[in-house]
Parts: sequence; structure tokens; C-alpha cells
Amino acid sequence: MKTRKALLAGLALIGLTNAIALAGVWYNRSGEADSRLLLSGRELQRSYDWSQHENSGLALRLDWRLPSDADSDERYRSRMLDEAKLLSLGFELPDTEGKHRYRGHSREVLVVLELDGPARKAEQVRERQRREKARAALAAEPGDKKLQDADRAAREYLEQEERHRSRLFAVDVGLDREALRARYPDRSRYALVPGNLHAWVQDKRLTGQIGQLRIAEINVPHAWRENLGKELARDSHGKRPPRFQMEVSFGRRLEPWISAAPEFPDPVDKVRNSAADSLASRTRP
Repeated sequence: MKTRKALLAGLALIGLTNAIALAGVWYNRSGEADSRLLLSGRELQRSYDWSQHENSGLALRLDWRLPSDADSDERYRSRMLDEAKLLSLGFELPDTEGKHRYRGHSREVLVVLELDGPARKAEQVRERQRREKARAALAAEPGDKKLQDADRAAREYLEQEERHRSRLFAVDVGLDREALRARYPDRSRYALVPGNLHAWVQDKRLTGQIGQLRIAEINVPHAWRENLGKELARDSHGKRPPRFQMEVSFGRRLEPWISAAPEFPDPVDKVRNSAADSLASRTRP
């Protein structure tokens, strides 16, 4: 009898847990989405451990980036958050000895994700400038092996930036959802998502950076798993990202889900972008 009661209690607990989770999903997707982004294979990549899954599930991770530091010549050196910004987010100044006296080293904030906007254009401008600089240097000394390598590397970096790297950037953080949405009103370009902000003391001043999003992976609905899996496998060893687009919606709780996806007829180059059609129909006056 005790074993039976324990079993029934366990089943009831599992049922309650699933009911709460399903209620959360329903609430998040009810009503109008907070934002809808049309993402490509640049921004949606297979989960790191997808190949190790024993089931038929498929998850995609959001591949987002931090803007580069405009004051640095180093490639891919991310822009940091300054002390004033961190203070506005609730962190405290260190004491005179530089000890960590503020409230913890991380906290949850709202992260603003920008799709194919000014942040991406700035990255392209920087890579084009590096490319022109390397080309000019090689033109002055065409026989220099190091300059030849630098020119080739600059060309490849520029190609990666323009054709392959993610167009999704974390451009701002805040605590007030309404204030952020007023600052970034375009819901087809800007999404608000919960994430963690890490802060630390450097040279007796606060500095920090966005660490990770609360939900970084999105489950692919069963109807699209087989064909999407084939496309992901097709490009697993290639130099280009998989060629597909999916509409990702962020709901009332700012949690993402795939709300529209393309079909995958053969050949893949002739994929019909039904996600783009869906998004266009929703925004058409």
C-alpha cells in the first residue's frame, strides 16, 4: 500500500509539474507576440549536443553577438558596459580597496536583441576598412609574404562578416520593459529577452558584460524536424550557414518559439520562404 501511494503521489506530482509548464507555454503564446524576428541559418544553429540526443527531438540555439569595441583595433573584442550603466541597473560601487561590495556578481536584466541593424552595419564598416588597409599595404610591397597573408585573412574575415556571421546583436540592457520597448519600437527588428548580466571590478571601477540569455535554445516542432535536420546535416561540414528562414516569436513572457517555417523542396536552393510570406502578410497594411 505504501509503495502504491508513493507511486500515485509521484505520478500526481509529474502531472502537476507538466500542467504548470503547459500553462506557462499557453500564457506566453496567448495574445499578440511582443516581437517577431525572421531569422536565418546565421542566427539559428543546431544545439551543441544535438548529435548526442537519443530521441528524435531537435533544438536550435540563438546565435547572437556583442558589438565590437569601437575604441579597440582588436578584431572581435566586445564592447563592455561602463560603470554608469551598471549603477543604473542596481550594482553598487566597490569600496576604496576595490573589493566586490555590490549586490552579487550577476543579475537578470532585459536584453535588447537587434536583427540586421546599425550594430551589424558598424561591424561591416570596420571589416571593410581593415580590408582596404591590408590591400593598400600589399600594393605598396606586393612581394611581402606577411602582407599577402594579412590581405588574404582580411578578405576572408570580410566575407565571413557579410555572408555568414550572425546578424543578431545584443545592443542594450535594462530593467524597465516599457521603457526599452519605447526606445526600440520596431518589433520586427528588436526583441526583448531575459538574460544575465555579469559585473566585476577592474582598476577599481565596475565593468560588465551580457553573459547569456535565459532561454537560448528553441525546440523545433515535429512537422519541420526531418527536413530541417537534413539541411543542417547537409551543411555540417560546409563553410556557409544552412539556408533556411524561420519566424521566431517572443511572447508575453518574452520566451521564444518558432511560429512559422519554410518548406524544404529539392533542390534546397529553391526553398520557398513561407516564413517570409507569413511575416509579410502580418505587416501588410
